[in-house]
Amino acid sequence: MTSVDDYRRAVLELIESGAEESGRLEHASTLIARSLSTGGVLHVFGSGHSMLPAIDATFRAGGLAPVNLLHDPGLAPWEPTRVSRIERLVGYGTALAQLQDLRRGEVVVIISHSGINPVPIEVAQQAHGQGLSVVAITSRTHSLATASRHPEGLRLLDVADVVLDTHAPEGDVTLTLEDGTETGPTSTILATLLLHSLAIGAMEQLGADGIALPVLRSMNRSGGDDSNAAVLEPFRGRLSREP
Repeated sequence: MTSVDDYRRAVLELIESGAEESGRLEHASTLIARSLSTGGVLHVFGSGHSMLPAIDATFRAGGLAPVNLLHDPGLAPWEPTRVSRIERLVGYGTALAQLQDLRRGEVVVIISHSGINPVPIEVAQQAHGQGLSVVAITSRTHSLATASRHPEGLRLLDVADVVLDTHAPEGDVTLTLEDGTETGPTSTILATLLLHSLAIGAMEQLGADGIALPVLRSMNRSGGDDSNAAVLEPFRGRLSREP
């Protein structure tokens, strides 16, 4: 058994642990489906590596079309030193959210492994104050084991309407190599799985209600471009990464 085998097993075990989130997933999917059925947009946010699942949910073949990335270049994962400082700045998340086109009745999914930095917490608070439902994707284990950096001691899981636990371990490591090196990150994999599960759950509920599904096709399949143009048309001007 190699370390790669151990890592694969750890990931699969954590994915299985995610079955505990089924009820909360269904509830969050219902909120999303309800918003989309009235022309709403699903907003997604993450900073640093937590931005990667959010990016993956936008303009994704097989994914929902009306997904808007709350994007700030200063929080992008390719500038880790900048991110680590900015996501701790009090007031930054509030300002970021205030600049977005967030509308009452819509849903925002906020991804943060630790859930302890001010920026994702403030985005959640501002969105909630504007009448949106807030779904958090976070690790309860890590969050509760680490002191909050929010001035009021809040964590993301304290300010969300629905909390989806990735079950990723503290420090986001799943194994230790022979030399003592801790490795095996899982938070991005698990958050991505939960985010796509939310979308699929919303699609299922919309379909059950007889509502046409606003789902994108691969642009590399015949007819994909035309199909996507049609499904995106009602949301023009509301999506930050429009093709």
